Order: sequence, then C-alpha cells, then structure tokens
Amino acid sequence: MTIFPINKSLFRHVFTSFIVLILIFSSFSLLIFWMLKSHLRSEMIEQNHLTLQKVAERYQFQLDKIREALFKQFTDKDVITLNNQVILKKDAETLTTRPIVLDIQSIVGDSELYLDNMILLFRSANLAINKFGPGTNEELFANLYASKPYPLPYWQTQFQRTDNFVLHPAASFGASSADPTAKTLIPYSIKPSLADNMLIAMIDADRLRDAMLKENPNLDLTIVGPGQDLIYQTNRSSATKLPETLFSSPPAERAYLLENGIYYVDYQNDDSMHFIMRITNPDFAAKILRLDNLMIILLGISIVIAFIVSIFFSKRINHPVRQLLKEKVQIQQELKDQQSELTNYHFINKLKNINLESGEWPHIQGTEETYTIVLYELRFRAAAFVEVPLSKEQISQSVGAHLKRLADERIPGSHTFQIEHHQFLSVFPGNERDRIVAMLEELKQVLDQDRRCCLVTAAVSSAFEHSIQFGYAYRQVNEMAMQAKLLDETQTITEFRSDLSTYVLTLSQEQDLTAVLKAGKEQETLDLFLPWLQELDHKEASVDVFRHMTLAVTDKAKMVLEHYKVQAEALWQLKPLLLQLDECCTVEEYRITFQAYFRAVTQIIREKKEANDPIVDLVLRVIHEQFAEDLSLDVLADQLNLSTSYLSTYIKEKTGANFMEHLHDRRVSNAKELLHTTDLNIQDIGMQVGYRNISSFNRMFKNRTGSSPGEFRKAKLTSKSS
Repeated sequence: MTIFPINKSLFRHVFTSFIVLILIFSSFSLLIFWMLKSHLRSEMIEQNHLTLQKVAERYQFQLDKIREALFKQFTDKDVITLNNQVILKKDAETLTTRPIVLDIQSIVGDSELYLDNMILLFRSANLAINKFGPGTNEELFANLYASKPYPLPYWQTQFQRTDNFVLHPAASFGASSADPTAKTLIPYSIKPSLADNMLIAMIDADRLRDAMLKENPNLDLTIVGPGQDLIYQTNRSSATKLPETLFSSPPAERAYLLENGIYYVDYQNDDSMHFIMRITNPDFAAKILRLDNLMIILLGISIVIAFIVSIFFSKRINHPVRQLLKEKVQIQQELKDQQSELTNYHFINKLKNINLESGEWPHIQGTEETYTIVLYELRFRAAAFVEVPLSKEQISQSVGAHLKRLADERIPGSHTFQIEHHQFLSVFPGNERDRIVAMLEELKQVLDQDRRCCLVTAAVSSAFEHSIQFGYAYRQVNEMAMQAKLLDETQTITEFRSDLSTYVLTLSQEQDLTAVLKAGKEQETLDLFLPWLQELDHKEASVDVFRHMTLAVTDKAKMVLEHYKVQAEALWQLKPLLLQLDECCTVEEYRITFQAYFRAVTQIIREKKEANDPIVDLVLRVIHEQFAEDLSLDVLADQLNLSTSYLSTYIKEKTGANFMEHLHDRRVSNAKELLHTTDLNIQDIGMQVGYRNISSFNRMFKNRTGSSPGEFRKAKLTSKSS
C-alpha cells in the first residue's frame, strides 16, 4: 500500500539529487574556466615579458658594443694627436686625419655594429671627420646628415653637457628633409666633460631592428631613455603617447598595464632604459572569445547529457530499490511469523552479503615504528669499455635478488623492493644503523667481485619514527646517492655532504672552448678540456658533478655545430658517444669517450668549413697572401660583383667569422712568428704585418692573445731560456 507513494517520492529525491550534483559540477566548471582564463592571460603576459626581456638584452648588448667601439676610438692615439693639433690651431692641410678616417672605415665596416657612419667633431674648429674623409661641419650636417631635430647648433650645444655618453632619440637623416633615401639613425655620442672633441656613432636603426627582432619581426617595441626621452619605435606608423602611469612605478612591481584597450609590458635594464611592448586588446580578445565559445558549447552539451543521464539512472535506481523495499516488507512479515533465531540469521545474511579479504603485501604506511631505509643505486658499465655477459635487466634482477636475500638473513623483518630499473630500496625496522653498515660492508665484498657489470652506491638514511616521513627519507637517501664519487668500487654513504652538486663553465672557459671548437682543432680542444677533467678528479667530485660537466660541455659543442648549420644526418654519429658519456663510471672512461667525441665534433666542423666554396676560397687566399697590404672588403666585393654587406654576411655564415676578424687573425699570427723568430722592434713588426699605427697593432694583438706584443716576446724569451 505504501510502496508506490514511497517510490514516487524516492524518484523525485534521487532526481533532485542528480540535479544538485549537476549544478555543483557546473559551478566548479565555471570556476575552473574562470581560473583557466586568468591563467591563460597571465601566461600570455609572461610569454610576452620574456620575449621583451630577451629583445632588451640583445639591444643592451649591441649598445654596449657600440659604446666600447666609441671609447676605443675616442681614446685612440691618432684622435688625441689630432685634437692637440686642433687646439694649437695648426693649418688644416697639416692636420693628420688619414689614420682616423681608416679607423672609422674599419669600425663602420664591421657589419655586427650596424653603424651608418662615425663622426668626429671639434669645439674650436670647423672640422668634421667621418668615413668619407675630413670636411666642414656645414657640409656634413647640411648635405649628408641633414635632420630637423639635429641641426649643427644642436651638436655645438652638446659640448656644454656633463654626461660622457648620450644616446639621442632616433631621427631621419638625409641630404635634405625631403630626401627619399633618408635613413632613420640613432646618434650615440661620447664627450667627456673637459674634452674639446666629440665622437658620434650614427646607428642604422632599421638594420639594428631587423637584426634584434629577427625572431619577432612584428613586435611593437618602444625604447625610452633614462630621462623618459623617446629613443626609438619599431612601429612608427602607430606611434602614440605612452601612458604617464607607465613610469610612475618600477616595472618589477606590476606584470603589465592595461589602458584604452592596449596592454603595455615594460622592462627596465640596469641603465634605467625602458623597453616597452604594446599589445593590442584584439590579440587577447580573439583567444579568450574562442575559449568562451568552446566552454559554453561544452557546458551546454554536458548539462543536457547529464539531465538525460539523471532521468535514466533515477529510473534505474528506483526499480531495484522498489524491489528491495518489497523484499524488506516480505522479510519483516516473515520475521513476525517466524521467531526462530536461525530464521533471523538467515534473513540477515540475505540482506548483508559481505565478502572481506585481507591484503597480503606489507607496506610502511601502516606502521608507526622507528625505521631506517637504504637506497641502492646501480650504475651499469658501458659495453664500450668492458665485456658484459648479461643485459641490464638481468644484472638488475640478479643484484636485487642478492640484496633481498642478504637483508632478510641479516636483519629479519626488513623489506626490499625495486622502485626503478636502477634503484632498489630496503626498509629496516628499528634503529639498526650499526648492523646495516656491517651488512653493507659484507655486501661490498660480494658486489666488488662483479664490478665489471655494474657499480653500486648504498645510501643510508637517518632513523625515522613516523610513516608520514617516508617520502622525506627517500629524498634524503636519493640526494646522498648523488654524492657518490667516481670510483671503481661499491660505495656506502652514511652522511650527507653539504657541497653543491653542480658544475658551470666560466665565461673564460666557454670562450676558449668555443674558439677551439670553431677552429676544428682536435688536439687543442683536448689540451683545453682534459685539465678540467683532471681538476674534478683531484677534487674528488661526485658522479653528479661529472654529469653536469658533461652536459655543459656537450651543450656548448651543440651550439657550435648549430652555428655552422650542421645537418641532422651528420649529428647521428654523435648519438652513440653521447649515450656512452651517460654510462661512464671512471675518469679514464670519460677521457676516452671525450677524445672520441671531440674527434667526431672537430671532424664535422672541419668538413663543414673545408667545403669547397670559390668565393670564400678567394677571400681567404687574398687575406693569406696580401694581409700586409691595405685590404678593403669593398674592393673584393667589386671584384666579385657583390655588395659589401652581402659579402660580409656570406663570409660570416660560411666561416663563423667576418672579413676583418680573418684579416686581424692572419696579421696577429704573422706578428707572433716575427716576435718569436726576429729581433725587429715592435713598431716595425706592426708596419710589416699591415698596421699603420702602433696603437692599433697593440690593441688587436692584445685582443687575440691576451697580452701585448712586448709581453708576448718577453714570455717567449723567458720560456726559451728556462
């Protein structure tokens, strides 16, 4: 009599419960969607910030190079001499300007500086020297470099400033204000406070932009100086005034600024220069709108499906429950009729059919006793060094079985199991550290007999009292195992060393390694690298430190190979050597493997460099035979019917160095030979190898050898006498 009303009420309650669950899950879905949108916006902002930081660092690095070139030229002996002549008001025809013009041409000819010209001005003389030669200030700023923001009076007022270096805002320079060939240049000047002359580097802004934004050509970038002066904008067609609030607080205090539908991402370098990226709102809105539409569609479909499923399962649940209620009524009636305890027991068992099973696998989570764990880490020997009769799986199984048997025999109640293909873990009840160490000493004698197959490191943890500390105990022994030394024996580690397990190449080491690898010289590479390996061996560095060192060196070699655009097919021969480096277990194995690795790398580089190229062969032959002459890339380009910039870039791509670097390398190499084998004075040697002034010779020689010509000759004489 009461079954149908109860059934109707039950269906209503079950269905309502499903609807509530649907609403709850829908709310969670909306919350997750909102969090996902916020995360997506944050990720997009962070990605753009990283891109901006990378571009800013490139610009800063380039400006530092130009600043260094300005300083070197400004302090050049020829510039100082000319300045003294101007101060003494010597006749213009007697002024020594030719060496300065040559130096400026050399600097401007360096394609990596992106300079259009370099101009030397004087406070007390109407004289302007640039790559085209000497001239008057009026000729230069009225004909060649006419610009409305930068007339001649502007530069004359710059002699009154106190700042040594000034980066001026970009402007259009040409023969006239309507010159269609006008270029956008960024002046960068040096003028110490007491100096009577000023040197200006005219940076080609568009060439510099193309180089700096090669990976992001559509980046809307604005560069603002320390005094909030607008230096340069990559997208001048959309130039707008920057928000004042952008400079009211440091960029580090905010992720971005949103104003008038435009996102502004700001990065400030150490020189207080701001690099600002503009991102229009539609870029974000399009992605968010697609995500909104997708979420609405999925949510709607999910609700409809959930509603249908709710009705279905509500009916399915209602039917068996109805039957169960009928059975319950019947059982109740039977219980009233039959008062027998056996009958009661029968119906109770009918209602409660329970099958209990106990687990048989022992585990640490159920215990609250003191315990100690030991991690065994296996380092498999490489087949290139020893003949291993078993596979890694067979070796691992054999070692694991022996570990379990010995642990069970020596310390009953222990549990040993495998967690990785090269790691086993033992859990010992109680604080039995002395017995554990004694067991490991016994284990060492056995494992050392088979060290031709693998080397084992055993790390013993502290004693722990609670099962919740099991994860921390494992991390402790894992870090201790990483401190194993590069020894050809089983090692037991019972104490944690505080020394850092890392290795980083110094800047000098990176430069030296890059230089010898680019030269493709196998023996010089080994002579440079093997002392690093020996130094780690003398310091008893850990296995982890050697792995970090291997990674640092191979990454640098990979960068050099990528520089020469080595094809992927040629790199396959390095794969077995890289795998072999991962399996090195002794210093001698590292030495042998690195010898083979560097032999293969330098051979690839040499083959890449020695590929027959008639243009490169001609240029290098001219440099080799005529290095002492006044060589010019412009002349060679005319002979080859190529543009100077194209030929410079072509040589750089094919050889890894530009024309002037090859020329200076050849001259310095010949100078080193003359310093070692002759008694000529340094100035004569400089003239003989192609340098017209001693300061240029000294500077180039020191840049490439690390010492001056006099120091180099003295060192050679000292080593020869000893």
